[in-house]
Amino acid sequence: MRKQIREIKIIDLITYAIIPAILIVLVWTIGLSSLPKLLKYELVWWVYVIYGVVTYFLTKRLAIGLVLFYKAFAPLSVRSECRFEPTCSTYMIMAIQKYGLIIGVIKGIKRLLRCRPPNGGIDYP
Repeated sequence: MRKQIREIKIIDLITYAIIPAILIVLVWTIGLSSLPKLLKYELVWWVYVIYGVVTYFLTKRLAIGLVLFYKAFAPLSVRSECRFEPTCSTYMIMAIQKYGLIIGVIKGIKRLLRCRPPNGGIDYP
């Protein structure tokens, strides 16, 4: 277990998993409850668009944080069975960073489904 935690820094888990989750909750609970009081009705839809964009990027960071959490705390016996280079969790992080949240997660799931004995080798997103 100690070897796995050394690979993933605790500060990475905090910045990618905990802080985005807290910010998403704060943005959507505190911000949206006070918006109609602060702004005129015509401007509110722009703020919702801005909230949607901010939430998308925070959710993207949160997805990467969940993968980092898996890499830090999954048993080494499970993680050492990967047949691909880079590992499936690293592939998912790279795919999310390159293609965005939705396409990156879909590519990562497809990669996990291909992880069977005849498959393997070097595969980058």
